[in-house]
Amino acid sequence: MSSVKSLLFSHNHHLLSVKGCEAGLDVLAFEGDEALSQPFRYRIEFTSADHAISKEMMLMKAASLTLQAPVAQGFGINVQQPVRVIQGVVTGFERLSTSRDETHYALTLQPRLALLNRSHQNAIYQDQSVPQIVEKILRERHGLRGQDFCSR
Repeated sequence: MSSVKSLLFSHNHHLLSVKGCEAGLDVLAFEGDEALSQPFRYRIEFTSADHAISKEMMLMKAASLTLQAPVAQGFGINVQQPVRVIQGVVTGFERLSTSRDETHYALTLQPRLALLNRSHQNAIYQDQSVPQIVEKILRERHGLRGQDFCSR
């Protein structure tokens, strides 16, 4: 079955996708923190029929949470429309519980920029402007690309 068909006929209000994870992930609940000048942080609880999802499969992988509007009631085929897509990287993962038919998991989704909080290094920079220093650090030490940040 193609992924397009599963998107069109999904009963979930929201979609969770993690790069490299082929298991079906059914979003149960999520909560997020967003503030000015702070990276966002979403905690997403989900279930899956796959009992073997591991930290190694999930941590540090690109992921997205697609928020969808409810399907309009009426006749005919209605497709849920995405309202917002939150893209980031999985920075936390845990298995909450397991039953015979599904396992309950939670993950934390943050922007790649939030990974900068996890490293501390000292250096002296001479004959460079602040934007040049920031760009050099982001590109060389953290592997960020042009689309990950913009300096003006």
